[in-house]
Amino acid sequence: MELKRSRGEPDAPIAGRRRWLLNRPALTALLSSLDADEARAAQHYERLREKLILFFSGRRSPEAEDSADETLDRISRRIEEGEQIRDVTRFAYAVARLVLSESFKRVRRRGDLLARLASTGDSRGDEAAGALGSDGAVECIRRCTSDLSPEDRDLILHYYDSGGRDQQEERKQLAARLDVSPVALRLRAFRIRRVLAVCTRDCLADQAERRT
Repeated sequence: MELKRSRGEPDAPIAGRRRWLLNRPALTALLSSLDADEARAAQHYERLREKLILFFSGRRSPEAEDSADETLDRISRRIEEGEQIRDVTRFAYAVARLVLSESFKRVRRRGDLLARLASTGDSRGDEAAGALGSDGAVECIRRCTSDLSPEDRDLILHYYDSGGRDQQEERKQLAARLDVSPVALRLRAFRIRRVLAVCTRDCLADQAERRT
């Protein structure tokens, strides 16, 4: 029985961050903890995954399937590292609550980041945003972000999402992954940010004009 995965075989993070990836021994360890029989273990796994998806969906998680897989990955890792888990299902919900909290924090952080990136520094845009309120600004930011190519959207988010002492190193790793120089990466990020800012400014101005 083939186990379902929403992500398939996950790629390495674009920004070069180290992340544990599910491997066959870890998955086998998780299945063995569910049932000694391989077929029944696979069925238990699928039922548990479906329950976790419902758990995340019921709490309006924007990443229900990915979060369910992340939960199972973390459990697999703990078991592979030697932790004894008596009740995998009960433990899964405890891990799921943590993953849910992290997911919402990540979404809020990305939303704040997009708002900052879309800041035009233009007094006309700022006045328009103030007149429209946060709903109008959020709508424009989402629209302009969706207009970016997936590659540009991922790049700009990862480029500005890093911070602190690791920022320079993470940007170097991102440049290496994209096979460009750090200077070229910086110029590309600046160009994308400018496109996003101009689009947001024009969108806000257009909304303000329609309301007058």
